[in-house]
Amino acid sequence: MGAVRSLRIAAAAALTAAVAVPVARAVGPTPSPYPGCGPVGVAGGEWRSYGHDAANTRFQDHEKQISPADVPTLAPAWTLSTSRAGAAGDITGTPIVADGCLYVGTNAGWVVAANADDGTPVWKTKMPRDGGISSSVTADGGTIYASVAPTGAPYVVALDQATGVVKWASDPIDTQPGADSFASPVVFDGLVVVGVSGGAAELGDEADRYGFQGSIVLLDAATGAVVKKTWTIHPPKQPDDDFAGATVWSTPAVDPATKYAYVGASNPFKPQAEHAHANAVLKIDLDRAHPTFGEIVASYKGTVDEYVPGFSDLPCYDFDGNNPPYYPQGVGQCGDIDLDFGASPNLFTDPATGRTLVGAGQKSGVYHVFDADTMKPVWTAIVGPPTPFGGIVGSTAFDGASVYGPVTAPGHLWSLARADGSVRWLSPTLDGAHWGNPVAVANGVVYTADLKGFLDAYEARTGVPLAHRPLLLGADNGGNPMLSWGGVSIARNTVYAAVGIDGLPDGFVVALRPGGGGGGIQPPALPGIPQPSGAGATVVAGPGAVATTYATATVTVPRGSTVDFLNLDVPQHDVRSTTAGLFASELIGTGQTAPVTGVDRLGPGSYGFYCSLHPNMKGTLTVT
Repeated sequence: MGAVRSLRIAAAAALTAAVAVPVARAVGPTPSPYPGCGPVGVAGGEWRSYGHDAANTRFQDHEKQISPADVPTLAPAWTLSTSRAGAAGDITGTPIVADGCLYVGTNAGWVVAANADDGTPVWKTKMPRDGGISSSVTADGGTIYASVAPTGAPYVVALDQATGVVKWASDPIDTQPGADSFASPVVFDGLVVVGVSGGAAELGDEADRYGFQGSIVLLDAATGAVVKKTWTIHPPKQPDDDFAGATVWSTPAVDPATKYAYVGASNPFKPQAEHAHANAVLKIDLDRAHPTFGEIVASYKGTVDEYVPGFSDLPCYDFDGNNPPYYPQGVGQCGDIDLDFGASPNLFTDPATGRTLVGAGQKSGVYHVFDADTMKPVWTAIVGPPTPFGGIVGSTAFDGASVYGPVTAPGHLWSLARADGSVRWLSPTLDGAHWGNPVAVANGVVYTADLKGFLDAYEARTGVPLAHRPLLLGADNGGNPMLSWGGVSIARNTVYAAVGIDGLPDGFVVALRPGGGGGGIQPPALPGIPQPSGAGATVVAGPGAVATTYATATVTVPRGSTVDFLNLDVPQHDVRSTTAGLFASELIGTGQTAPVTGVDRLGPGSYGFYCSLHPNMKGTLTVT
């Protein structure tokens, strides 16, 4: 009886408490603290950084509305055009969604903010110095951070999230010839973490290539001051040895509990000299209390650049010069084929042991999983062939149970089991070269944009294709191309797909929802692409010019003539005189034409020219 009486007393007390204490109500959407943005507190979550979260999972855990059954009905709700927003350039990063607004950077050096629900532009800001943004911006603490990459002087900018006003612009984080930055900034513990790469050096003269050293830079998030710069190998010429490269293209993943970051490093830049930190994932200490703060404390070595380790014992036959197509660099021991870690790592937990694991995709076509504490291997899986342009270049995703990722050639997605790396499925993307496009996962659906401008979606469980939707269909694109190796984010029950290949005349974000449900703003159509004037010769950058140089590398014109520049390649290019200031064109994208100003003032003679973004592209202009 005593037990029954106790239960009755407890029940009465619980009833009294229920009557006396007001029941908490669910908090609905509230106005955003940032003018022009949509409400906050809505369903579907946010996507505040390239990898969605510190672990770079690229997994939207708050998406519960768009199921695999809904995906075939996805249609544009609205389309953001960078040009019609008053900016310029296309978008190769992942759209960021935070506090009711969407934020993107462009290759022409703009950051654009728009209402995340209807696409209405809120503000736009041109970067204070030259350079484009080829990565994602990051939203943190009322600030938007962007990594800007003029060749030879990359820097970081912080913008006020409400207005776009520049809070600070850092000094160049590297000044080596050919330096750039393609990694998205990561904000942690008052630091902005960003890597330095060297694409122009890698494709330039051997002197620049063989001397280039990669690095990781930590900046003060409040001021932009450099707190620490750590070279992945050593400072240039200190010592003056054969080791070079190990640059950082990828975006770090951070473990907040241990305060360690993990980031991939590139291939060696000189044959027969592969440092332990090249083709590796580096572990960096971000704990200010540690004596090793900011330093590389360990590394995991991936597949070597010859792919077959036994080739390292063969003689070295190095090719003469840094000639297109650049890889392989030689044969035998010098058969480097460029197998870096360009994809961003994922962090996840092994449920059997509780230990933290790091997963990283490599251009060797291998996905590596290793222990975050010991940096020792746990398992590896081959998901595609090695090539200089792939296997795994686009970043991978993890949804708590499985890993998902892309392979460049021939173009497919894959999924691996977390426990042992066994292949769950492979499914084609049908673009032939799925280069750089990351994947994202939400509510049982895997998403990616593809090179030919489609949004592809797959059932996460089986890999069955659910949608292969042309982004231009129903999008207000003004007749412009819609090719993409940009990213996809999922937030606010909306799928946001970026359009850009680093050289299109306009960039877009297409926001898709089941049934569409909008159309957003309808701005005026874009003006037509300018055509050659016909008054003189035309310098042409044809497809693949980065590897093969200008299609018209030798141009002859009479004195007083004009010259136009036509870009038919995927990346942006320009024409600059080798002797500074004699003549130049604007930097233009795919299908655009620009005059080469200053040619009509030249006297008879021969004049060299090059592309400022790709110095390996060279030509000669002769005036008679």
